[in-house]
Amino acid sequence: MIWFLLIILLSMVKSRTKFTFFSPIVVFYSFFLLSLLLSIPYHHFMPEDWKFNIAQLDRINDTAFSTAIETFIKMLIYFSIGVVFYKYAFRVSKNKDFKFDLTIKLPSISVQVLELLSIVIIAIDLILLWTLYGNEFFIRNSYTMEANKLGVMTLEYSLLSLMFLAGVLYKNRILSSFAISVFVTLLCIGFGSRMATIYFMVYCFVVYVLYFKPSERQIFWVFISPFIVIFMGYNIALRLSDSHGLLPYLLLPINDPGAIVENTFFNIYYTLVFGIFATYKTLIENPVEYSYLYTSLNPSPGFMTDWYIIYKELRINPYAPFTAIGEIFTYPNIAFFFYFFVGIFFSYCEGVILRLLSNNKIISGFILFIITVAFIPYSFEYNLRSSVRFIYYSTFVIIIIKTFKIPKLKL
Repeated sequence: MIWFLLIILLSMVKSRTKFTFFSPIVVFYSFFLLSLLLSIPYHHFMPEDWKFNIAQLDRINDTAFSTAIETFIKMLIYFSIGVVFYKYAFRVSKNKDFKFDLTIKLPSISVQVLELLSIVIIAIDLILLWTLYGNEFFIRNSYTMEANKLGVMTLEYSLLSLMFLAGVLYKNRILSSFAISVFVTLLCIGFGSRMATIYFMVYCFVVYVLYFKPSERQIFWVFISPFIVIFMGYNIALRLSDSHGLLPYLLLPINDPGAIVENTFFNIYYTLVFGIFATYKTLIENPVEYSYLYTSLNPSPGFMTDWYIIYKELRINPYAPFTAIGEIFTYPNIAFFFYFFVGIFFSYCEGVILRLLSNNKIISGFILFIITVAFIPYSFEYNLRSSVRFIYYSTFVIIIIKTFKIPKLKL
């Protein structure tokens, strides 16, 4: 019955919502429906010894698992009711198709100047690297390295700038572009940092925006996305390696390829499945204390509330917090009104975002989109107070957009 109600509501939402990546509503449904689709076979068919079982949460019986799944279905129903209410009450027709060309015309800068600038930054980075880490960068006993914070921050931002320059040079100096991107990636791998994946994605995005034709862009992401997922698994495996530093990390795919595969699947599990089990644990352990709920929903900074007094009570263990979904569903009636409001809010944000993008106000539209959808993974893995902050941040951004005239991005 509950699944049938969800299907009816989804069909009503679909009649007023066109699929587009920049719709917070579409991202909300995509994330949580995918989470349900992956968690069900994981629970029922994955051998017990193969489960990741973080914080001993995975090994629950079928009744407990059904309770967790039912909670997520109810959450989707409440959210859908909010979306349907907003779109029908305010007569919102299906959002129109919009197209905006991301091809940006760069200012006229000599390629030789960009190459020279890249060489200078590389020289500075090598000096910084040796000054901060010395031989420890290549081989060390522990994952972490102690270094001057200002120097580390300078190195990180300069590497990000280098990766951007590499992307800009792609068309006219493709070998230089690849060489710079490999240099930055190697340094990030030596740190054992997930920055290697993030900076590589920056490089791909710059090349994608500047040089790929619209017809080529979809094919580009189809091929590059699987590599990014595997590369992220490799980055995660680095911190679990027996030996540390650039040299052991580069040998890891040869010495222990299974660790990369395992951590690739772990990354998928932690992103899309772990929250289901953490939510069930939250449901049975979260204290029904309305003062805690008030603090979690309070928009005031933490130091102006009792958050730093109570936050230890809102955790599964010292490393894993309760989930926002589990916390709010500890109060069933409040959960309905909360997700009903979230459905209304996401529907409103969808309209604002699509209008901004359609009018070529791409920067403000993209910022609002990112902040709004950040609520989704945070509500799946982190405390209610952490996730609800993004509702307040989105509201603040909307007020800024409505108050001040935001210039268009001329492409």
